[in-house]
Amino acid sequence: MALDLEPRPATADPGAAEAPRGPSAAAWPLATGEQAHRAVALLASLGLFGVAFATWSTIISVPATGIASLLGFAGALALVVASLTVRPERLVWVDRALLVLALVLLAAWAASNLYSQPGYGTDEAAFEQYAAQLLLHGHDPYGANLAPALSLYRVPIQYATYLLDGGAVHTLGYPALPVLLVAAFIPLTHGVQSVIAADVVALAATVVAMYALLPRPWRSLAVLVPIGLPILFGYAVAGVNTIVVGALLVVVAHRWSGVGAGGRLSRGDVARSVFLGLAISTQQLAWLVAPFVVIGIYLVRRTELGPRGAARVCVRYAGGALATFAVVNAPFAVLGPRAWLSGVLGPITQHAIPYGQGLVDLSLFFHIGGGDLAAYSAAGLLAYLGALVLFAMCFSRLGRGAFVIPTIALFFTTRSLAEYFMTLVAAVTVSLVTTDRDDFTAASRPDTSRRLRAGGRKLVGALAIAPSLGALGIALATRAPLAITIVGVQTNGQLQSVWQVVARVTNHSTRELAPEFATDFTGQATTFYHRLSGPRLLGPGRSARYVLDAINHGSMPGVTTPFLLQAVTATPATISSSSLFVPQPYTAEMQPGYVDGVRPSGTAVTFRVQLRSTYGGLVHERGVKIALGQVIYGQSALIPAEASVNGAAQGETPVYGSTNGAGVATFHVRDSSPQGQPIYFQSWIDAASGYPFGYSSIVSVLWQR
Repeated sequence: MALDLEPRPATADPGAAEAPRGPSAAAWPLATGEQAHRAVALLASLGLFGVAFATWSTIISVPATGIASLLGFAGALALVVASLTVRPERLVWVDRALLVLALVLLAAWAASNLYSQPGYGTDEAAFEQYAAQLLLHGHDPYGANLAPALSLYRVPIQYATYLLDGGAVHTLGYPALPVLLVAAFIPLTHGVQSVIAADVVALAATVVAMYALLPRPWRSLAVLVPIGLPILFGYAVAGVNTIVVGALLVVVAHRWSGVGAGGRLSRGDVARSVFLGLAISTQQLAWLVAPFVVIGIYLVRRTELGPRGAARVCVRYAGGALATFAVVNAPFAVLGPRAWLSGVLGPITQHAIPYGQGLVDLSLFFHIGGGDLAAYSAAGLLAYLGALVLFAMCFSRLGRGAFVIPTIALFFTTRSLAEYFMTLVAAVTVSLVTTDRDDFTAASRPDTSRRLRAGGRKLVGALAIAPSLGALGIALATRAPLAITIVGVQTNGQLQSVWQVVARVTNHSTRELAPEFATDFTGQATTFYHRLSGPRLLGPGRSARYVLDAINHGSMPGVTTPFLLQAVTATPATISSSSLFVPQPYTAEMQPGYVDGVRPSGTAVTFRVQLRSTYGGLVHERGVKIALGQVIYGQSALIPAEASVNGAAQGETPVYGSTNGAGVATFHVRDSSPQGQPIYFQSWIDAASGYPFGYSSIVSVLWQR
């Protein structure tokens, strides 16, 4: 028997048919709207639990954040219940309470992070703050050397932006608005973390703008998207200026398909135009979005106004945006036109090393291509142009993607950072909720376009996509010019880092190359290594042995961390990578992991050192040489300890043992002459590789007379 899920219409005769169990068809639209409102409010309320928990982490060091966290937990719990139970007309109060609670938690969350990480994590943020300081002191920030900002604002040096020629970015590379914005915050923050403060305020503005602009049933998205998705907060406290772009584009995205209705720009349209100008005055990402928005407005208005009327609307709209850009940037362009132009075009012309979460990862980490990085750049440009063509051709289907489709091109380039895709989610959401699908489906096309659609739309679409795929194919098919093999490393023992790498490098290309080397153990290449030995220029078909030293601690891979050795060249633009090098195939685990209680003088403590894989599994390998060391960490210096390990002389360290068939080495430790302080024990593997690895946790034991 088939199961009938369709509600049957009610009849006048109660006995004629069974009454429907669900709501009638006429009731579904209202029920759907209410249920959607409740669902969005519920999800936003649940999202605040994570924010409250993250804020709670500084309850001791910053008690105010702990209070905010407790209020957050209580408020979020109450809002979860309210979103499920209040009468429909009361849901508006749930939305308002969500907005207030979210802003309070955002402020507390930011304070918690600023306390935990008082330095900047990106050179972008440090450069913006330094440039703003220069501006406040009457200096042109464009063209100035901003390198001192890295140490001044405590940016880990490995997080600088390095170039293919071995240099590093040290000048401002953005339009002027971020500098002006940060300059306004410096007096308020006393010059500390002004960029992050500005970004957090921009994120809060995103929340408020979304709340004000979204229709009532969807207002809780203003909390769910910018704050409930913690990735945006992460970018804000990293000082990434695309957070500001995302906030500005929220206004641009609101009912953007209605711009120019009736052939004139309303006050709201003028505001959208100004906000688009502010966005392109902030970061180059907005430059990619703007043409899609303008073309989309033209295609929508062409239905109503015809080609000329639609063009006039777009010229006025784009003119307002460009005028805003000119007002913001004109003082700097006039003061130093060459320096300003070089700065705003810097990300395009500076030839930074590859980095990101896009297709270039195939060359960086999977040995596919790498011999023609310029082809990736060409693929990105061609993908953008192809996307623009497809957007115009298939506007009825693709129109709502105006704020995300442009970023697809960046997935093809060598600098394909995920922030480009993710920081626009608020604008994408507002565009979806506030635009009318009929605006896109009703966009008219000339008769020639209809004939083209009937006969060759698929062909034109293929032709639009083919050039970018061809360039990508070249990028992936051109193999890396250098074969790199790591033949040895030097470590710094208990610091558990690799400070020197020895590699064999062969040039398989037909050109003489000047490689610059760096390690990569986080997905982002470190500072370039110092070439202690090995030729600066490696001829075609030649091989050489390179000894490379890390020049700062942050660029040293841990012995617990697999890493790559990468080499880049500027002419031609290439990158080559070694195979993954694993300094530590397994680790040592001391058991017991702690000794509970004071031990009397002369009594023994037995440590069993178990081999474990990097994922924690037991390793049953016999004959592995294990070391056990002892030391006293005094208040102002290291003190030699005087315990005896496995009957060795008192104070001897390290003492060695070997694993049995179960992968376990046993050490018996006693102290007959206690020194009044805990002795700290640590084990490690002293393998035939020539360097120690697999350091265990430190276990302290206190003996007393």
